[in-house]
Amino acid sequence: MKLADISYRIKIPLAISAVILLTELVVTSMLVTRAFRDARADLEASARNLTTVLARSLREPMVRDDLWQAFEVIRTPLAARSTDNPLQAVIVLDAANRVFVASDPERLPVLSALDAIPAPLVGVVERTRELGRFEFKFTRGQAGSEMAAAGPIVAEDGTRLGTVLVEFDAERYYARVRSTLLDVALLSLPGLLLLIPLGWYWGKRMAEPLAQTAQALSRVGHDAPSAIAADLPPASHDEIGRLAQRTRAMLDELARKEALEREMVASERLAAVGRVSAAIAHEINNPLGGMLNAIDTAQRHAEPDPFTRKTLGLLGRGLQQIRATVSALLVEARLDSPLLDAQDWHDLRTLIEPQVQARQLRLHWQVEPAAQERLALPAHEIRQLVLNLLLNAVKATNDGGDVELTVARGPGLLGIVVGNTGAPIPPELLGRLFEPFVTATERDGKRAFGLGLWVCYQIVQQRRGSISVESADGWTRFAVSLPIEESAAATSTTKETAWPASA
Repeated sequence: MKLADISYRIKIPLAISAVILLTELVVTSMLVTRAFRDARADLEASARNLTTVLARSLREPMVRDDLWQAFEVIRTPLAARSTDNPLQAVIVLDAANRVFVASDPERLPVLSALDAIPAPLVGVVERTRELGRFEFKFTRGQAGSEMAAAGPIVAEDGTRLGTVLVEFDAERYYARVRSTLLDVALLSLPGLLLLIPLGWYWGKRMAEPLAQTAQALSRVGHDAPSAIAADLPPASHDEIGRLAQRTRAMLDELARKEALEREMVASERLAAVGRVSAAIAHEINNPLGGMLNAIDTAQRHAEPDPFTRKTLGLLGRGLQQIRATVSALLVEARLDSPLLDAQDWHDLRTLIEPQVQARQLRLHWQVEPAAQERLALPAHEIRQLVLNLLLNAVKATNDGGDVELTVARGPGLLGIVVGNTGAPIPPELLGRLFEPFVTATERDGKRAFGLGLWVCYQIVQQRRGSISVESADGWTRFAVSLPIEESAAATSTTKETAWPASA
């Protein structure tokens, strides 16, 4: 019988070593906490005793205004302290909260005002003055550790003469604490060295399936359910195995639900596209037809110079591309299109270079010679596909960035990669980029929703190709792969089929 098939009732005894380890860690933590608490209590008791003794010893010098005797009184504990004693300074304030005498007179001269004292110590002085009793301050914040104590100096008749302030060196104090903690840790080390390997071995072996399941569940909503299910632990008869089995069933249901939701959303958006395109198609196609006829007439009957003829050709192909864009929004449209050749790549570069230069971008244009031959692909669709991707790349690139186009031809395939530098695409949008009305860009402070990537996706799907996007390491790249019908390469035109209503 495999370990994965054994019940947890049998696995629990195997985890006793982990319980022993936890017990020892808890005991060690309690000892450490107790040592730290005792060290603080000792410091507070020492501070209380010191301030009490100093307050009594300073009565007579303060009454007689004898600075030298007061200075000798406060210097005595500092001179007699051990090397690890955290006592750092003693300051005596008179009734007006001015410095009467200090252990470091260069830092705090006589009659210095209260604001000459370090700010962290002022609070404990004020509380002692208000309450008329011993006060101890022990804090550890972003500004560092603050350790000080203060006590009132009261004459025999009860008259308040001043305040004695004791300041401690936090570094020395924590050095003593660390030494104590090190001793406690060394006492616990042999047990830890014995139990940690055993507990780690069994703990990892037992927790691995559960960790896999938890990690897979944390990816729900971010990754594809099929990819999540592949990372679940294998099915078994114990509790975790049954949990993994039920999780797979849940992921299957989730995948079906997501697919249905995508179909519904796509159908709704396609319906919206249909309503918009039906309203504008007639208004656009009529003037387009007139302009195309005018250009055709000029080419046939006029005698333009070579530059004008080239310009008219570019205008004609551009208007045909506009016509193809309109037809992309009408699923019933059928248009004739010439085959893709080198002139189309030249036109694309001519169309995109002004925008690249206006943004001061670097354009990396690599179209292999084999890809510039006449291919059995509709020129209008491929021009529209590549131009949309290039325009998006230019918009998404910061000024001075890079835009690239790489086109390569393989056996029966045409590969197109359009990339740009700039901010990456958020992960939550990567899976929805090719849906209509999903992406948004800022234009003059207004939100603008586009159909460019959706049209690209429709073109690729119609050509039975594939399109993917990758956004990482400062680059965003769209990769398109289109099959080429080699047998149709000699045909001069290709017929468009109806666009799928749901894609």
